[in-house]
Amino acid sequence: MHRRALLSSAAALSLAGLSGCLADARRTASGRIRADTGHSKLHPADEQYVNGSFPDDADFRGWLFADPPDDQTDVFTDRAMQGQYSNDLLWAEGDSFVLLFEVRMPREDAAFYNVAQSPSWTGWRDAELPIRRSPPADLEPFETDTLVCTHLSKFDVARGAAPTNATLRMFERDDVSGTTHGSDSESVVATHRIGRWSDR
Repeated sequence: MHRRALLSSAAALSLAGLSGCLADARRTASGRIRADTGHSKLHPADEQYVNGSFPDDADFRGWLFADPPDDQTDVFTDRAMQGQYSNDLLWAEGDSFVLLFEVRMPREDAAFYNVAQSPSWTGWRDAELPIRRSPPADLEPFETDTLVCTHLSKFDVARGAAPTNATLRMFERDDVSGTTHGSDSESVVATHRIGRWSDR
């Protein structure tokens, strides 16, 4: 048993070391990931912006786009195409990729979700994208019991190195200082693993 535990620990350390080496190699080859533009919309859950539905056991869904979809209406509803989401997925081309995600929540837990600082590579095709959670200034416009925050961001990476998978670490935003907490595991609100829209 002792030998098995040692072998398991050694394997875990080897994988962690390999992941670190791959992340370093990707940073050397493609540079850092830079958040460019993005926007979030808080809306009633019955005003749908992204096609499809949430998983039965989750209030989160998200995807990466390394290339524009053949037809944006495969992703967005008519409501989204009439507003600011129209043509946003065209950003996913060349040296850029797009993150799209939605969080569903009860009205009393309403929040905006936006990209925070320092996205980073964690492997050759894996990234970590910090997400800042902050409450809205005013909930009066929302009379429904369930809300959804729909978020879309564009990221720039040199030489077309878009990640295949990403981990979204969601942190609380301090209302007093305006800073985002995320330096230790206790400040993480949630962690979500996502892949590409084409692989769903």
